[in-house]
Amino acid sequence: MNVISLDLALHANTDGRFRDNSELKFNLRLLEKFFPDHGHVYIVTDKQTPSWLNLSSKVTIVDHSVIIPNKEYDIFSSSHIESYIHHIPNLSEQFIYLNDDVFFGEPVKSSFWFNEKLKYYFSNKIHHTSEYLQSDKLSPENASILSKKWLDKKYNDYNHLNKTFAHAPRPYLKSTLFKIEKEAADLFKNVRSTIFRSWKTPPIMPDFVPRWLAYHQYAEIIQLEPLYIESGSKDLEKKLSRLELELGRVPFFCINDTSDNVHPNDFRLQLIKNKLNQLIPNKSIFEK
Repeated sequence: MNVISLDLALHANTDGRFRDNSELKFNLRLLEKFFPDHGHVYIVTDKQTPSWLNLSSKVTIVDHSVIIPNKEYDIFSSSHIESYIHHIPNLSEQFIYLNDDVFFGEPVKSSFWFNEKLKYYFSNKIHHTSEYLQSDKLSPENASILSKKWLDKKYNDYNHLNKTFAHAPRPYLKSTLFKIEKEAADLFKNVRSTIFRSWKTPPIMPDFVPRWLAYHQYAEIIQLEPLYIESGSKDLEKKLSRLELELGRVPFFCINDTSDNVHPNDFRLQLIKNKLNQLIPNKSIFEK
């Protein structure tokens, strides 16, 4: 147990990692509002179905065991789980992956995300160059370090930017992910070796995959100032006011639960829920 705790990534075992703030419900409301032609929706869970979810021909609950071979234990590492998303049965060649706390914020044109090149986004955060993963760094920075190390070794002309990626929707091509999985089998094996989030095995889907795709001319990486809202930050109310002003004109936004171990009725969590209820009050077809 002591070894596991030493390997845990920063904030990997806080209540915020397991708390349900109704993000998925609002996520689906905005999906319906801004992307009505989204196609089939797959929700990946671990033997869980939200009580409010209206099961229909438009949505499928995908249990971890369906995509993770020989699953023996509950898995609490999203990095591990998302490395299998392209294994979802009947998944389209083109698909967009969103964490439940990443929301579309304006009308979506699938041609923008997929025509010519896939679109990914850098955040404004620049990190220091390092040769080694570090236990005191957040996963986006360790993910960048891991990507640089692997891609530098593989390609002599690879040029790495020490930037982290924005919390954003991620467009993928299923066939290309299978190709990357085969070429970078060592990275996929490592990220699938842990049950909990570990700084030693940072995520590869949000950082390594876009960089690989960009190097091979499948994707372009765009710089922007994302609307990133943290429940535990001092500027929470300011960011929520910005969301109210820009909803309908912001490509996407993220509301990250960084309140860690506060009570579920903490005023900041309630403030976010009330604001989302105000901005997106109408139920979607995904709700009972």
